[in-house]
Amino acid sequence: MSAIYTKDPATGERVTLSELAKRHGIHVSTVSRRYHEGKRGQALVAHVDMKAHLAEQNAKSHEIAERRKAIILANINALSRPLKQLGGN
Repeated sequence: MSAIYTKDPATGERVTLSELAKRHGIHVSTVSRRYHEGKRGQALVAHVDMKAHLAEQNAKSHEIAERRKAIILANINALSRPLKQLGGN
């Protein structure tokens, strides 16, 4: 397997992905994944704001939990009513 070369956005030099990762203090697998996702330039070596990322993930999990809770409550409420109230005989 041969090395993949790209431009370092800071210097404009042509370097391997592993060298780029070392220069910018990012794990090589992160740079490789981003490269294969089609990211180039500064997007390839940008650092992630972990506080914002964790807040976003937390909001998503709360949203999923609320959705599950609403589904469970809807099922319980429907099952706890007499059949006549639901339109049955």
